[in-house]
Amino acid sequence: MKNNQHKDIKNTYYWSNYHSHSQFCDGKGSMEEFVDSAISQGLKKYGFSSHAPLPFNPSWTMKVDKFADYVIEFERLKLKYIDEIELFLGLEVDYIHNCSDVQNDFFKDKKFDYLIGSIHFMDKMSNGHYWGIDDEISVFDFGLKDLFEGDIKSAVHRFFEISALMINKGGFDLVGHLDKIAINAGFYKEFNTNMNWYQTLVAEALQLIKDRNMLLEINTRSLSKLGVPFPNQQFYSLINELQIPIVVNSDCHEITNVRDGFEVTFKALKKAGIKTMHQLINSKWQAVEFDEKGLIA
Repeated sequence: MKNNQHKDIKNTYYWSNYHSHSQFCDGKGSMEEFVDSAISQGLKKYGFSSHAPLPFNPSWTMKVDKFADYVIEFERLKLKYIDEIELFLGLEVDYIHNCSDVQNDFFKDKKFDYLIGSIHFMDKMSNGHYWGIDDEISVFDFGLKDLFEGDIKSAVHRFFEISALMINKGGFDLVGHLDKIAINAGFYKEFNTNMNWYQTLVAEALQLIKDRNMLLEINTRSLSKLGVPFPNQQFYSLINELQIPIVVNSDCHEITNVRDGFEVTFKALKKAGIKTMHQLINSKWQAVEFDEKGLIA
């Protein structure tokens, strides 16, 4: 028998990203530009998840009258690139307590491959506007003083209380950027992610996600600039312990960022003991093995 008759079978790898934005909301580029970039960076699965319309009109959300064009352009690209990449249609849906969620009339007659549930706004301030916790620090600070008399601990507790309401209500697939409030909260000396009370809040949220059989997004958008993903790396071991199914997304707003931070994140997840992450395969979320080189085909 010749020596070369039995060769090691090498894994083939690919990347995916289900959290992306485009010119239909606050992304910096057309849908086709993002698809071209995804293909060039080795992605085989790519989902569009524009910020869904809201009852009020932030500058960064899709407008209701643009949704039909969003779907038409998606269908055109799905057909055009069918032999190069698998495309999916989704939305990132804001949960705003007593204001907006996936049960809004807008969603009732529409079909999506998946939806991401996220929180960018909390309670209504004295000026009549909802507090944007992902906004500039001056806006964040105004809301913190207006709603919580500057008490960052109370604000963070409220954020996770609202997160629990969103998770319990359901209607979406992925929990997006679970601990996003930690970025702006980190500007206050009374807060850091190592505090016991904060770790307890995150642990309770993770347990609820597990109990509700939801997918958890590992969001890498802030990794290159701030060195932390959502949720923070310190929770990866707990995610593994709870066996919560995960999906790694870049939350890209620019065409150069469709897989930012993936290599380091995949490596960190693997180090924490996590063996699989989930992918849309035949319209169902299924576990796929991975390592730091990517998803294993």
